[in-house]
Amino acid sequence: MTEHFENRPADEQETSVEAAGGESSAWDDLQVGFIGNPKTKMDERGRIKMPAEFKAFIDKKYGKGFNAFYITSRDGLTAEIYPMPEWIRHQAKIFKMPPSLPARKKLLERYNLYGDRADMDPQGRMLFPDELRNKGVLTGEVKVSGEGHFLRVTSLKMLRESVEQGEITAQDEEALAPFDV
Repeated sequence: MTEHFENRPADEQETSVEAAGGESSAWDDLQVGFIGNPKTKMDERGRIKMPAEFKAFIDKKYGKGFNAFYITSRDGLTAEIYPMPEWIRHQAKIFKMPPSLPARKKLLERYNLYGDRADMDPQGRMLFPDELRNKGVLTGEVKVSGEGHFLRVTSLKMLRESVEQGEITAQDEEALAPFDV
């Protein structure tokens, strides 16, 4: 259910700083969303500081002083950080699924267990929800990866282990070929 910018409804308004008469930079394409993957640290209180490039993008897209986010996880191993307007759109997609769908129930259970609203303080720090912090997986150095309309936070140690164990195979290359990446 990872959301990509291509999947955005055609009638949903999207703008860019260039179109609004602003200056252009690598972070100005508001149609693409968050891109990049800076490293940061989770402090002993369970907070991360929003990397500067993402903070600048948030200021451009949502306005200076925007601080409303929803942090959750599907698996308890990585975290998803959604600006609140994106979380509301994402949640609306889930609520359109039939309530009797077992996968919908599982997804909502995980999002509810691990998730909570997080307000970014003036220094750009956000406190992760208790249940997610209690898993103890997201500690120390983490990667914050832009995934379009949300950010994914992954333990740098776990990410390195995953990359080392999971070589890209010929079948993976074949599966990726139609996407020209």
